Amino acid sequence: MPERSFHSEVVGAWRDGWAGHLSQQELVDVFERVLATLWCRAHLSLGDITLMAIVDRVLHEGVRVYPHLAPLKVEASGTDFGALREAAPRVAVALLEESLVFLVVELLRVLGVLTGEILTPGLHAELRKVQVRPADERGGSS
Repeated sequence: MPERSFHSEVVGAWRDGWAGHLSQQELVDVFERVLATLWCRAHLSLGDITLMAIVDRVLHEGVRVYPHLAPLKVEASGTDFGALREAAPRVAVALLEESLVFLVVELLRVLGVLTGEILTPGLHAELRKVQVRPADERGGSS
């Protein structure tokens, strides 16, 4: 069974080329899209109540390790990033990135464990579909 490091490697490969180059707001944007994408894929198999409980548990663990993630809330439609978006400029960008990576890896790990890794290939595929380009590559600025 794949462990946390397996999911970390997949997330690391997805981040290759842009890790460490996004602003706080860009990080919130991309990780909000990632969690929404993973939510949609997992929701097909797990439904609202089960998925909400899983994500709530992952957020609880994330807040234990990274207290600045406390503004994140789970709702029936996914994770609400609104309050974190407002607080993000007050968090060091490297710490914010580290904490959001932790959430994605932990969500993949927990979903994998709870489903016998049945959802893992599809979740990894969905993750890889989320494209990220830093502002300097888009022609804008952070």
